[in-house]
Amino acid sequence: MAQAELVFIAGRARITGAHPKPSTAPVGSPVRTAYAEFLASLEEHPPRPIPIVADSIDLQDRADHLNEVFRGLAGYLTVILDDTAQNTPGGLDLCDAEAILADLVSDLSGAIQHAAEDMAGRVE
Repeated sequence: MAQAELVFIAGRARITGAHPKPSTAPVGSPVRTAYAEFLASLEEHPPRPIPIVADSIDLQDRADHLNEVFRGLAGYLTVILDDTAQNTPGGLDLCDAEAILADLVSDLSGAIQHAAEDMAGRVE
């Protein structure tokens, strides 16, 4: 059974006071490239629908899908957080970003995998 993988974010940052606004990054910039690669990775790994009567394989497939999503997200976050920190006067303290994402990956995919293991242990 697949296990959640640790994801790494190169920029270490604490994000505070963020406000959404359209990207002004040039089309060929590393930020735009990372964004396009993240979207492409999502396109390559669409989630399979879970049937009404799910089995352990359905749950494991979903956990595997989430691991792929988080892998792509980690790559995107590495670039976007690094770019943000480099372009913020005085910089940003982004030291907890990697740990936060790793905890999220572990908690979510681990819970689904645990449910899949429990379901696989039941004989119906």
